[in-house]
Amino acid sequence: MSTETQTETETEKKSDNDWSKREMGALWRREGKSQNYLSGYVKFGEFGTEKEVRVIVFTNKGKSKNPKAPDFVIYESQELNAESTATATATATKAPVQEEHDSEVPAGL
Repeated sequence: MSTETQTETETEKKSDNDWSKREMGALWRREGKSQNYLSGYVKFGEFGTEKEVRVIVFTNKGKSKNPKAPDFVIYESQELNAESTATATATATKAPVQEEHDSEVPAGL
């Protein structure tokens, strides 16, 4: 391996390491019944402790009315499993209700 190639490889590794240190989370594209959205997590850290917060991101439907409005709106995701479990327990004779992520879509969007 030449010295130039070795230096380029070291620079790439350093660059990758810098990006991994700056990473704050990740989002995945999802397809809902009425619209597509992103879901994932964001990490927040303070004083050596790190907390991972689940988020869901929707396009801002009010954007067409106000060009200065944000393109996307981020919400903290709520666990649907707890709601489904409570519903299944209350109606033990019926099959548990499965909820889609679309149920998290706020009425204004």
